[in-house]
Amino acid sequence: MIHFNVKYYPVYLFFRNIYFWGPVFFLYFTSVLTLSQTIWLEAIYYVGVSVLEVPSGYLSDSFGRKITLVISSASLSLAYLVFFLGNNFPAFALAQIFMATGFAFSSGTDTALHYESLYEINKQDEYGRREAKALQFSFVAGALGALVGGAMAVYDLKWVYGASFLTAFISLLFIFRMKEPNKIDKSVKTAPINITVYELIKKAWDKRFRFFTLYTVAMTVLLHLPYEFYQPYLEKVGQTMGITSETTPGLIGVHLAITMLIGSFFTRFGKGYHHRCRIRLVLISCAVFQLLIIGMMALVVHPIIIVLLMARTVSKAISTPLINAEVTPLLKQAERSTFLSIQSLLGRLSYGVVLILLPFGASFFSNTFHGTLVTSFAIGILLFSLVFTSSFPREPSQHCCSDHPPVSG
Repeated sequence: MIHFNVKYYPVYLFFRNIYFWGPVFFLYFTSVLTLSQTIWLEAIYYVGVSVLEVPSGYLSDSFGRKITLVISSASLSLAYLVFFLGNNFPAFALAQIFMATGFAFSSGTDTALHYESLYEINKQDEYGRREAKALQFSFVAGALGALVGGAMAVYDLKWVYGASFLTAFISLLFIFRMKEPNKIDKSVKTAPINITVYELIKKAWDKRFRFFTLYTVAMTVLLHLPYEFYQPYLEKVGQTMGITSETTPGLIGVHLAITMLIGSFFTRFGKGYHHRCRIRLVLISCAVFQLLIIGMMALVVHPIIIVLLMARTVSKAISTPLINAEVTPLLKQAERSTFLSIQSLLGRLSYGVVLILLPFGASFFSNTFHGTLVTSFAIGILLFSLVFTSSFPREPSQHCCSDHPPVSG
């Protein structure tokens, strides 16, 4: 059964990550609710994910990967079903809580199950390559969801959630078929959650993990900023080209699909690196590319930037498998999911702080949207500086240039 885990893990991700609602969820919410209620829904989701992120990782480390992912897929299925059947704020708020649960309970646990399944059949050395393949499936799912979801929304907005319920339920069936990986060290017991979290927060900032923690936080922000503003940016470019607002959602769906397919293509470049300085160079280059996108958005409103925005998934496609391959094998099984959840939470909280700061920076500009993008670029430079000046770890056995000292202690 453990071979089923390894073989069908990318397929499980494919069905879990087909977000037919992606291009039109805001339109659907505002077609049923007021704008203020829609914003409250987004807040409910964000708070829910933040609250559940670390406890879900601890549950995974304490009780198992499979049960945690079953809860994840079941929660997503319920969320989409309630969105499909509901027609008021309380129903949608409940759906947002289910959705937050679904995403929080998969954070860190999916990749932990993947690594431990490979470890059980002595193929853990293939983890980085296989993570890249799994990410490719996720990007293809995103592209398919954007195209099909945009087409379905032309007839009825709520059908995107009906279709999402079906694919989430299929992912639930796949995870039911999977086997819980064996304990690598049966003598290791999970400590109480308060002690575990405290020790792992300290570990996240020690010499071996500090760079990757800073990088995860910085890239969470740098990857989310273009995503946050690409829709209004496309709308502004469309206005300069005489494109009507009625056709904008369809164009956004096509743009998102192409963006995901480009990300899928570039997953093949996020593997096979072993030289320490080369890995660092690739990761730093990914961060620089995100900064370039944000900077160009702030500099000019032009159709050429729309093409550049299609490449905003390239950095994630290349850096994510590299980071996973660097961090996951260094963690003990009893702490792996909790540690990855903590890093994810730090990234989410940092992005939340950035969103709070953006209006203050934008207030110094006559054009609020332009000011927001300029402030985003300034914050991005600050975060990049923290990553760039952080030392990159190397074990004594790892190949590197002579002036790159290994981790001590």
